[in-house]
This record gives sequence, C-alpha cells and structure tokens, in this order.
Amino acid sequence: MNHTPHNLAVDIGNSGLRLSLLDVDRQSVGQPLRVNWSYGSGDEATTLRSAGGGGTRSLPERFLPDSEDWFAELRQWLEQHTATGAATWLISSVRGDATARLTEFIQRRPGDVPRVISFRDVPMHVQVDFPERLGIDRLLAAFAAADTNAARPLIVIQAGSAVTIDLVTRTAEGGDAFAGGAILPGVPMMLRLLGRGADMLPEIDADDLIELPPLPGKNTAAAMLCGTSSALVGGVQHLVGRYRDAFGPTTPVLISGGDGMRLSPYLAPPVRVQDHLVQRGLLRLLPRF
Repeated sequence: MNHTPHNLAVDIGNSGLRLSLLDVDRQSVGQPLRVNWSYGSGDEATTLRSAGGGGTRSLPERFLPDSEDWFAELRQWLEQHTATGAATWLISSVRGDATARLTEFIQRRPGDVPRVISFRDVPMHVQVDFPERLGIDRLLAAFAAADTNAARPLIVIQAGSAVTIDLVTRTAEGGDAFAGGAILPGVPMMLRLLGRGADMLPEIDADDLIELPPLPGKNTAAAMLCGTSSALVGGVQHLVGRYRDAFGPTTPVLISGGDGMRLSPYLAPPVRVQDHLVQRGLLRLLPRF
C-alpha cells in the first residue's frame, strides 16, 4: 500500500480549475486535471464551428464552481495519481466560491492539508497599489518565470480566459519585483461578451484561441472569431512593443497558458513558451511550507 505523502498544485481561475501533482525530486509538474466552469447560460450544449466553415467540436463538460458536482472528477484523478498517501494542497485561486468548495473537499480527506496562497507567501517585492487585490496567479507566474530567466526586465504573459502581460524587474538591492502590468480579455471572454451584449450576435463558447481564421468571415460566427482572435494578437503585440520601447528591443518574453503556443509566433524574439507557470510557481514555493 502506497502511503507516500504527495504535494498537489491547484490553479483556480475564472474559466476552471487545474490540479497537478508536484514532483519535488525532479522539480517537475505533472499533466494537470482540467475542470471547466459553467457560465450558467446553457453552454453545456454549445458547439464551436471552425472558422473555415467545417465541422463542429463539442466543448468539455462544465460545472458550476460553487457546486459539488465536480468533486467526482477530483476523486477519480486522485485515485489514479495519489493512491492512499496524504497530500499537501497548495492553492492559487481567484475565485472564492470554488476555493470554499475545494477546501471543504480537502478537509474531508484524512491527513490532507489545504494551503491557500496569498501575496505574503511569495518572496517577491510587489510594486502595485493594492497588493492584496493582485491576482495571485499573476504573481506566481512571475515568481516562476523569474526563476527560469536571469534577464531583467522580463515580460511574463499568461494567456488564459483573461490575458495578463506583466513585468518583472530588479530592485536596487538586487531582489526580484513584480512591477504590475496589463490585463485584456482572452478570445473566449470576448466572444461571450459580444454574444451577451449585442442582440443580433450569437453567444459562442470557446476554450482556446482559434488559429487566425481567413478574412473575410463568411458568416457571423466566423466574423466574430476573426475579430476576437485578431484583437487578442494585436493587443498583445502592442503591449509587448510598449514594454520594449521602454526597456529595449531584446527584452525577453516568457509566455504560458492555454494560448501561449498560438500567440508566440506573432511576437518578435526573444520569446520562450513555458507551460504551467502558476503550478511551477507553487512548486518553487513548496520548500517554504
């Protein structure tokens, strides 16, 4: 019987939850379980048509974040990956409802310990107006990125349901600082906002950035995909350009998140893609607990 203690990283975002096993010896993050949130508008039946007018693909099952319906997903994954060992859960969250539910779930498991991370747990200088309001996922991504790239300043992009373009700098004393950044909506969020805000536009649900579709779009959905994907790429290019205007054209970019691989070809080098930055930030924090 395996009673090895385990370390788990949880990234609770606006679009879903990601649960990964942390391997301290190898300093690696396991392939995450992904639980997707429902937006309460019948999205479980929504499909997304490709921009070229081809077939459709079904979206994954979704769950209300304040329900217990997604606990079954966690139990199945835990049975496969942790056997009977107790676990320490390091939790990064920007959703209080899902965090409360997850904490209840963990506390029912003998020996398991939940640790919800705050900005005070991360050994970086936080140079923003209200550190307590800073999304902990942004800070953890910057913390992980700073460990993998010695250059400063460093641009850190998290490409998820919202896209953040943040800056890591060095203090006069030589420490790393989270200097703030910019936030813009990702493609799924833009599509939902268009559908809900305009009476004649459909509400389209998507999980990832669609490859830049051909212009002109031949139907309303295709036109929305053209506009939102191009808006995201153009916005990120513009913001990276402003950083590089200020700090030099070779200021490096580290990009992560579901759309990182798709965004990176549109940015001038140096650009590197690194998966699971938030979870890697939690892995880096683990010796402190």
